[in-house]
Amino acid sequence: MNDTSNPWRGRRVLVTGCTGFLGAAVVRELLGRGAEVVGLVRDRVAASEFTRHRLTGKVHVVNGRAEDLFRVHSALAVHEAWAVFDLTPADAARATATVLDATRRYDSRVPVVLARPEGMAVAPPAGQPVGVARFGALFGPGDRDPDHVVPATLAALLTGERGLTSDGPARDFVDVRDAARGCVMLAETLLVEPGARVVEHAFRSGWERTDREMAAAVRDVFAGRGVLGTLLPPDSLGWAPAAGLADALAETVAWCRDDVRTRSFGPRPVQRVAA
Repeated sequence: MNDTSNPWRGRRVLVTGCTGFLGAAVVRELLGRGAEVVGLVRDRVAASEFTRHRLTGKVHVVNGRAEDLFRVHSALAVHEAWAVFDLTPADAARATATVLDATRRYDSRVPVVLARPEGMAVAPPAGQPVGVARFGALFGPGDRDPDHVVPATLAALLTGERGLTSDGPARDFVDVRDAARGCVMLAETLLVEPGARVVEHAFRSGWERTDREMAAAVRDVFAGRGVLGTLLPPDSLGWAPAAGLADALAETVAWCRDDVRTRSFGPRPVQRVAA
């Protein structure tokens, strides 16, 4: 994206839930587009973890809870936020309501983007621009949740732990980096056509798998075997996965290998080249 068509360069954006899986990916996406990120972080331990992300660009860390109306409003006002991404957990209804209320009080024209699973009801208040990004199941580098099939399968392959054995209905799996890009594109839609409205958009990769089928795909990629994953054409926002399923899983496998090695043995020493 060049400077003339980039709406984010030099803009300040508030991200709640910035230390989470999707939140950190959205932060990286925004920084890559030249935005300045204001990250609301619940406590100092989480803030320390957040600053360990090797993110290029400028991040302003604000300590506070998304349920604290005064704290959210002051973060918006002090940093003059241009847009808001509420990426607190989907079941944190009070936090989301507070973020929406604080944004409306600060400036009812500022768009707010929420991320919610498919099928989860959302009833945002009227009077402000709100985007609801819908996803099936997210995976990708940075996910250590043992209840998620991709990291659970990789942990079993790398450490000998027991992977997930349960199964369920097929879900649409989306790489977290593609999901982050989708959230930013949804915000751009609200900025291009300002006004109080609610825009819901389902970002679908077309990679429909049950957990058992996704675990099998992870094992195939881990073993160097190919995986089929048909790419859908770009949707009405112009969004589509940046890479195929095999490549997305291969990058996730590489990240997980390095993560396990780093946590076991520490970071790799810096290689110095003799003059």
